[in-house]
Formats: sequence, C-alpha cells, structure tokens
Amino acid sequence: MRHLITILMSITLVTAAMAQNVTLTGERRAKTLEAIATAQQPKEGETLNYTFVQTKHSPLLASDAVSKGRLTLGSDRTMHWNYTEPQAFSLVVDGDSIYTVSDGQRKTLSGAGGRMTRGLAQMMMQMTDGTSLSNDKLFETTLTEGKGTYNAVLVPKRRDMKRMMQRVELILDRKTLRIKTVKITEKEDSYINIDFTLQ
Repeated sequence: MRHLITILMSITLVTAAMAQNVTLTGERRAKTLEAIATAQQPKEGETLNYTFVQTKHSPLLASDAVSKGRLTLGSDRTMHWNYTEPQAFSLVVDGDSIYTVSDGQRKTLSGAGGRMTRGLAQMMMQMTDGTSLSNDKLFETTLTEGKGTYNAVLVPKRRDMKRMMQRVELILDRKTLRIKTVKITEKEDSYINIDFTLQ
C-alpha cells in the first residue's frame, strides 16, 4: 500500500528561488490558474503523453532511487502511470475502475484500500491536469511568476493529506503552461521529484 501511495503522489515540482518571483493575486491569479488548468487537459478524443524521471530522496536510502516511465492522460479522465525502469509497474485509473499491473498480473483495487487509492489517484490527476491549483478545499495555493516559469506551492489542508505530505510544488512552463516538474515533500528530509517531458 505504501508503494502505491508513493506512486500516486509521484504523478506532479522543485523548490524555486521564491524570493525572486512575483506572487500573483486577484484577477490575474484567477485567470492564470484557469489558463493553466485548461492547458493541462487533453482536447476531446486526444491524449497527453509524457515521459518522466522520478527521484526519491530519503535519509533511509543509501542513494537516491531513480525510476523512469510514461504518463498518459486521456480526455475521458483516464490515467496510465507506467514505470518502465528499473522494473515495470503500472497504475491505471479508468472511470470508477482502478487497478495495477505488475509482472503481467492485473490486480483490481477494492475495499477500503481501493477507496483510499482511488481518492489519491484522483488527487494526483487533479495535480497533473491543473485543477487542484484552484481547489481551496484541499490546498492553500501560492502562485508566483518567475523567469520563464510559473511556480505553485500547494499546502494540504486536510488532516489525512497532511499525514502523507507537507507540500507539493509545481513548476510550469510560462509559454506552454505545461507541467515541467512536480516535487512532493513528505518530510523536510524526504521528497519525491518528478521531471516531465511532453511527447
């Protein structure tokens, strides 16, 4: 279950030099968040395909754990999170169905664990498609404009989310508004960093 939670939290951020960035507020902030959310979502009948490099840092690890894979987001709210290195593992969200594929075996997640995983998966989909940026019930979001990027810091409000993470940081390209990096800080000395490349 812990492995699944790590994977889900890994689907979108490195700490930027925030002091050099301009904090967006009011109407400009609202319009920018709307534009970012729109840019992340595939058009009807299309999919967005990313490759990613994920780095897991923890004092419990002798060295950083690096994984690679592909992320596919469909306009029908499907998500395929596929690790290809160092071993193959997939998490698939398709409507109300959520399952994993490992060693050629498909496992449907159900019960309490499935509901929790589905909730986390939906949260991660919202992070990658941009809609979580304006979800005031889940996060307190600070949006800044830097040189060539928008930087968002999301601090969870719900107690269950606070137990899993301290904050999420997103870096987006200012021209394309596409997500570039996601960093999930679990504790000050433990984080997951994911760099995305749109295909």
